[in-house]
Amino acid sequence: MSSDVVIRVAEGCAEEFNLLWDTVWDSKRGVGDWRPAESDEINNRGGLRAKAAIETAVVLALFTDKRIAPDHPLYFLADGEQGGYWGDGVPLEDDHPGSWLWLLERAPLTILGLPASHYAEQFAIEALAPLKDQGVCVRIDVSATQYPIEGRLELSVALYGRDGALVYNRNFDVLWNQVAR
Repeated sequence: MSSDVVIRVAEGCAEEFNLLWDTVWDSKRGVGDWRPAESDEINNRGGLRAKAAIETAVVLALFTDKRIAPDHPLYFLADGEQGGYWGDGVPLEDDHPGSWLWLLERAPLTILGLPASHYAEQFAIEALAPLKDQGVCVRIDVSATQYPIEGRLELSVALYGRDGALVYNRNFDVLWNQVAR
């Protein structure tokens, strides 16, 4: 009697699909939103689009308003608000997700002697660091450019995989006023 184990190749190995829906960035309105699933999402017909997990992670990391403490050196940019979102009430061991990019919507061209673009880069790098910690990428490149005449700040984000290949690349226009309130 033979006790050979027979393995049928690819049995039960249908393509997995993302069960969490995407947050899609709308650059014209400057907001993230959900969209219906597209026709190529065979396992998700009638649901919400769920095929861009990295894009969603980046959008949520950058554009979830991180709470700022009143004793923070840049709190004056918050105009009396603390920012934050419903998840701030959930105790976490690590820092809460999100970024302070929302502070730059009212920031002047120069903040405490540094250009607003410097802060945008730092806020983005800090917000995206968990993606690197979780193994989504091994390198994050962020650059910000101010366009004072147009009243905008452009943020460029690139993520690279273990093999050095670009896995994500996107420019975001962060609208911002040149004069703080």
